[in-house]
Amino acid sequence: MDENFKKKIIEDFGLGSMDSREQERMIEKVGNLLFESVVERAVDAMDESAMNDFEETVGSAGSDYQKVISFLKSRVTGFDTIVSEEMFRLKRATSGIFT
Repeated sequence: MDENFKKKIIEDFGLGSMDSREQERMIEKVGNLLFESVVERAVDAMDESAMNDFEETVGSAGSDYQKVISFLKSRVTGFDTIVSEEMFRLKRATSGIFT
């Protein structure tokens, strides 16, 4: 996961006061939740051709989430907006849980 994105998760979800091990665990959990919701919305925005290419990408990516993200950035219009909206939604839904 990108270091800037990790910092944003720490800041947005109030994880700064946690010890580093717990912080990393929570970053991973938040990142996974965010990844799932972003992929779900991105898939809904794809046409059939993009969906076929996406399935190929996922099949060859294994656990390389960055490969999937790169594909989505290049093929889904408004991808950054989707990420921002899902980050906000997740932050609102988890308000108070991490503090």
